[in-house]
Amino acid sequence: MRVNKDLTPVLSLRQIVQSEKSRLHLAIALGATAALLMIWQCWLLATLCDLALHQQPIPSSLLLHILVLWLLRPLLLAAKDLLGLSASQNICTSVRHQLLQLISQAGPLRQRIASDGDLSTRLLEQVDALAPYISRYYPQLYLVVLCPLFISVAVATQSLLAALLLLATAPLIPLFMILLGKRAAQASQQQVQALGLLGGRFLEFLRGAALIRQLQAEPLVLNRLNNASEDYRNRTMSVLSKAFLSGAVLELFASLAIALVALYLGLGLLGELPWAKAEILVSYQPALFILLMAPEFYAPLRQLGSDYHAKAQAEAAFASLAPIWTLPFCRGGDSPAPTEAVCIEFQQFSLQGSEHRAALLTDIQAKVLPAQRIALTGPSGAGKTSVLESLLGFQQPAQGQIKIGDQKLTDLNLAQWRQQLLYLSQQSQWLSGSLRSNLLVAKPSATDAELKLVLQQALCADFVFALPAGLDTVLAESGIGLSGGQLQRLALARALLKQSWCWLLDEPASMLPKEQQQHYFQQLEQLSRGKTLLLATHQLQQLDWLDQVWLIVQGQIVAKGTVTEIQAHPLYQASYAQESQ
Repeated sequence: MRVNKDLTPVLSLRQIVQSEKSRLHLAIALGATAALLMIWQCWLLATLCDLALHQQPIPSSLLLHILVLWLLRPLLLAAKDLLGLSASQNICTSVRHQLLQLISQAGPLRQRIASDGDLSTRLLEQVDALAPYISRYYPQLYLVVLCPLFISVAVATQSLLAALLLLATAPLIPLFMILLGKRAAQASQQQVQALGLLGGRFLEFLRGAALIRQLQAEPLVLNRLNNASEDYRNRTMSVLSKAFLSGAVLELFASLAIALVALYLGLGLLGELPWAKAEILVSYQPALFILLMAPEFYAPLRQLGSDYHAKAQAEAAFASLAPIWTLPFCRGGDSPAPTEAVCIEFQQFSLQGSEHRAALLTDIQAKVLPAQRIALTGPSGAGKTSVLESLLGFQQPAQGQIKIGDQKLTDLNLAQWRQQLLYLSQQSQWLSGSLRSNLLVAKPSATDAELKLVLQQALCADFVFALPAGLDTVLAESGIGLSGGQLQRLALARALLKQSWCWLLDEPASMLPKEQQQHYFQQLEQLSRGKTLLLATHQLQQLDWLDQVWLIVQGQIVAKGTVTEIQAHPLYQASYAQESQ
């Protein structure tokens, strides 16, 4: 079972339950049947008490019926709860898988929402927060109408005024539930945000544990974690206090309403009603039946008031998950991706930004010929990385298109297409494990000879084999243990294991010293011959071998030319001077 197999956005909590609607409706039917059995049981109990009061013989069949109902009703309620729990577990599992798939397809777009730590917390904690809404609140929305309706009809057959009293006092409970529930919903929303920040901070501290120990910063980190957890504890107590307050108010109004019905029935049995002196409007058996039914009439309303906090919590959780469903990622098509160099053309291509940035790219019109090597330069935030990421096909374009050969990028099988790309981001991902295992991610079948070759080509064989354990040296998560420049060269070595015709490099030597950058780019010139290369860089020194340079400013290509021509461009000189400060 899966929710929304086509990965369309989920717009409301109601939409989430659609896949398990039949199971939940069966749970509602069981709850309604249990309510009908409860009415019958109350009538039989009132009959039993009336026979005992008048010292009349009690039929064994009556006792048998009461015993059967006493056993059957809890079984129906237990089956109802199990169905709701099963439905909630299925939906939460499916939603979590769907969100994981969306995040994986969104690639770098996920960073628009939150850090990986925050996203992990949302997938674990906030998806689980949907379960009480599905298993309890959703069925109770129907039972809160059906059960009081059944009871009021049964009461009306014995006393119309008692039924009117029940119906008149019933709206007070939902009214105060909504008034008090709004405050609880606001507190739950703040609690969700605090939990996400705490989870993200904790994950970042875990990732940097080795570095924290090296810097002897454990006391500072523990102090920050203690402060964050104390703030979260205070928020939790605030939410609980509002929940307890609203629950107490609901119980108070329910008790007062039951007392009002009991007062009417008691005065009626005594013949002391102002409008019916010395007259018994409701005899003992119907009065006891109504009195037994009164708490059951308000029970669904009180339960809904209790479950309303589950709804508030689920709404807050859903609000934190909603941005994942609305990520503008590209799903791609079924067309096979080219395995040899072809022309790449940007045709009036635009990418929409996040809420903090209107546009990443605007009207990009450019062509990359097969085996052409091009640099993308410009100030920070100009859109160089966005051009590279647009070729990965993660984000759906706002307008225009990218043609790969004679096909649209959005029509390609994107998984196959990405296999043809060699992409180096500014911050490469490293897993906790040996250098060897991290390199083999690109090609699991690579031999030691192949690993040695790519290490030599990427200018990192000298420091790798100088390590005591060589390729078996263990890296901490995020590559902690090696310098940024060493990690950049290792990232190139790992990428070289892939047989790719299109290279996308984003500031591949930004962390290397100046003298090492020169050797790096000389080696890159040789390695990239015959490849289609797009290189994002701030500086153009040692890059005279490039075929063309695109100068990008505020998401637009403002100039194209050779390295010398772009270096003489006023906008490049201004951005270069700014970056050098």
